[in-house]
Amino acid sequence: MSNYEKRNFLRMPIDCQLRYSVVGDDRDFEGKVINLSDKGILFTSRQKIEVGSLLTLVLTASQAKTPPMHATVKVTRVISNRVQYEVACIIRTQFD
Repeated sequence: MSNYEKRNFLRMPIDCQLRYSVVGDDRDFEGKVINLSDKGILFTSRQKIEVGSLLTLVLTASQAKTPPMHATVKVTRVISNRVQYEVACIIRTQFD
């Protein structure tokens, strides 16, 4: 492992859309995945999300051969750049 990357799982850049909802809220929102690792995900959203929120999400790959990924995640960081939010999450569970 290099000095630059100290994480246990490397983050892979990914080009795919996602749909998510906050647990306990029936509304669905859209986002775009920046990167994904075995334990986490980073995506952008136009909706503000509170740190500590639990989300259910569905990632849909740009290639039709790849099945969607369903997961429950916990938001650990949110950064605003005035146009959208960058949302970092820990993957808690993955399911079909």
